[in-house]
Amino acid sequence: MTIRIKIDKITIEHPLDIYEIMQMVLKREHKMDRDKEHFWVLALSQANKILNLELVALGANNRVSARAAAILAIPLQKQAKGVILIHNYPSGSSEPSEKDKDYTDKMIQACKLVDTPLLDHVIITEHSYFSFAKSGLLERLEGSNKYVLSYELERQFHEEAEEAIQEVKKKSKIKIKESLEKGRQEGEKKGIQKGKAEGIQQGLEKTAKQMLQDGEPIEKIKKWTGLSEAKINALK
Repeated sequence: MTIRIKIDKITIEHPLDIYEIMQMVLKREHKMDRDKEHFWVLALSQANKILNLELVALGANNRVSARAAAILAIPLQKQAKGVILIHNYPSGSSEPSEKDKDYTDKMIQACKLVDTPLLDHVIITEHSYFSFAKSGLLERLEGSNKYVLSYELERQFHEEAEEAIQEVKKKSKIKIKESLEKGRQEGEKKGIQKGKAEGIQQGLEKTAKQMLQDGEPIEKIKKWTGLSEAKINALK
């Protein structure tokens, strides 16, 4: 059943926009039907304009159900960018039930299969609303594998495995590069230290030679340079 309200120019930017529209819709319902649960599907364009709002199921005062085919038929015809599920709770509480969560989980996968993502599921009452998207519940359900088809799970597994392999390779390359850089720095440091030690040794030997030429005693040369007597004699 298509809703006869001029809403085709309305842009949906927040669940509150949906809540306000649906209050107008419910006011047009027959008084007896207001106490029943309704299930609507809202089809949106690329610019978040409303392409279509359709009542796909009318239930009892505490339950309603709608098949995926009924929900997606018109959005697919209109090439919608995405869909939003909406249903009312006559009881007054907008908290989603476990069945609501499970149904949304199932519809997320159904919408993925036809490349028309489920953008939100909004539960409305007379005075409040609950948004699966705004609450973060939609994102958590998108991570569920309960209704994911086996081939899709296999594809996800291979993608995750490939990502893990690439990450290991990346870390290995970084580790090798760091090791090479560390080795280079240590080599340079050791080379500098060795060069300094050799320079000091050469300086001491040069001093010892000069003192020998000046006729200084070996004991004095040993004291000043720290060289051994054998080393000093070898410099003669």
